[in-house]
Amino acid sequence: MNRKGNIISRRTMLRGFGASLALPALDIMGGKTLAAAKGEKDSPRLACFYIPGGICSHTWFPKDTGFNYTIAPAHKPLEKYRDHFSVLTNLLHIEGRISGHVHPYNWLTGHNINLTPGTISNTVSMDQVAAKYLGPTWLPSLVLSFRDGVGTTTLSRNALGVDIPATADYRSIFERLFPPADKAQIKQVKARLELDRSVLDTAMGEVKNFRQQLGRVDQRRLDQYLDSIRDVEQRLIDREKILVGGRPQFDENGIRLQVEAKNSMQEHIELMMDLIALAFQTDMTRVATHSLGGEGGPNYDEYKDWAKQAGGQLRGAHDFHHKGGQAHTLNADAKVLAYRDTMFCASLARLMGKLNKIEAHDGTLLDHTVLLLGGSQTRSHNGGSFPMLLAGGNKLGFKHGQHLKWKGGEKPASDLYLTILQQLGCPVKSFKESRGPITELLA
Repeated sequence: MNRKGNIISRRTMLRGFGASLALPALDIMGGKTLAAAKGEKDSPRLACFYIPGGICSHTWFPKDTGFNYTIAPAHKPLEKYRDHFSVLTNLLHIEGRISGHVHPYNWLTGHNINLTPGTISNTVSMDQVAAKYLGPTWLPSLVLSFRDGVGTTTLSRNALGVDIPATADYRSIFERLFPPADKAQIKQVKARLELDRSVLDTAMGEVKNFRQQLGRVDQRRLDQYLDSIRDVEQRLIDREKILVGGRPQFDENGIRLQVEAKNSMQEHIELMMDLIALAFQTDMTRVATHSLGGEGGPNYDEYKDWAKQAGGQLRGAHDFHHKGGQAHTLNADAKVLAYRDTMFCASLARLMGKLNKIEAHDGTLLDHTVLLLGGSQTRSHNGGSFPMLLAGGNKLGFKHGQHLKWKGGEKPASDLYLTILQQLGCPVKSFKESRGPITELLA
């Protein structure tokens, strides 16, 4: 219980790869968002979670559609939040369809990254469009991964289609989430922000002079680059203003870092989701992405337990993605994927529960947060149907509790992304290959 009498756990342990982090008690928390504590309106939030490789189609897809559909076995952990999520079947990228192990590159962009043979090109990801309009916040977005430096760890691409680096380091994430409290550190941050702005000003001047020497196509490309620089410049200005407002008041004694054993897959995901919940509650960022694993691994210990439980052969994560996703029956390999899928849904349900307990100015934080759990293939290499769950955002105009299914190969995932962006309040009329918002999802 904090000094205002609000019940809050000071010993919420986040066990990490080589470190454990006890989340601090915040004076501003007490079960409320920062906006609610100030009596202000809550801004929308967005978090996207990527399912690597294939899924178990035998347990993922509900057998019927509509609002009275029978919940699928993999989604059972979400059953008590039935009115807060919807299942979407047979969405895909049509013009942007790709194959192989590169699906994380375009899950949120919808771009055919192989348009130019021998190179990978990309465009802005949906989350970064949201980040452009959902500020200002201390961090424009939080880009998380399953492990630093392993495979395609990031889901986020900037306005130029360039990868935004992701991190899996808990200490680094926590320290980046908040402005410094120490006066000397604040002075250092201010100096760094001023230097960054000075560098940008110099770059802008030189590029503008260079523009006149270019042809029309190159001028358009350069204009995109200049727009990106302007976005960065505005974010630096926003950070300066937020820095003046200061860091949320922490109980510094509630922070503890110490060396511990390596996390399990589920512990890592839950820890990341806890950090997202904290970031959203304190309004340090309003956008997050998290890749829940790689197309080829890593081979977390859970796979051993799942293989034993299924009575099957022990394989690597990559092989389970292939053999389990392609299985025509619910055999041992498919069961391993089913256990993993259910774990993903259990982790999402846990996050939804946390957000649902945090009071917003109108409803709960879950009502103002859009959560997307999905992937871009039902079995490895096959991008013909995306497994998708959309949750939260009931106060943003979403209508949940249903299973929507379209004909295969016809409904672009970009329609979903456009719907999300518009309900978040972003002034966009299209996204990639979108044809229009999905009205069935709207109240």
